[in-house]
Amino acid sequence: MSTVTAPPKAAERRSAVRRQPTLGTVCRLEGTDDGKSGVGLVWNISTTGVSMLFNARLDRGATVKGVLATTNDGFTLPVTLRVAHVAKLQTGDYLIGGQFDRALSADEMRHFLPEAAVV
Repeated sequence: MSTVTAPPKAAERRSAVRRQPTLGTVCRLEGTDDGKSGVGLVWNISTTGVSMLFNARLDRGATVKGVLATTNDGFTLPVTLRVAHVAKLQTGDYLIGGQFDRALSADEMRHFLPEAAVV
């Protein structure tokens, strides 16, 4: 008689829960060392980092400055992030994951979450 066991779960590396941001949350990246700048569509966000769709490849390990912004309340927040993950998509865009240089406060986070858009 054989026993079937489930494969071990991968260790969770993230220290904060990812959340889907409010519609229209973007990250405007300033020019990097190689001149790349533009607007990334924020796919998910946590107090410690962000994942976004971006039209250019960024180097893993690079530090970039930008501004998180919302269209629902016009809130902007300057951020600095270290690129932790880069994946090319079939569309030609890139999925970029980055870690903030400091954790966002609960007050800062509320602007980027759908619950804040409900009045």
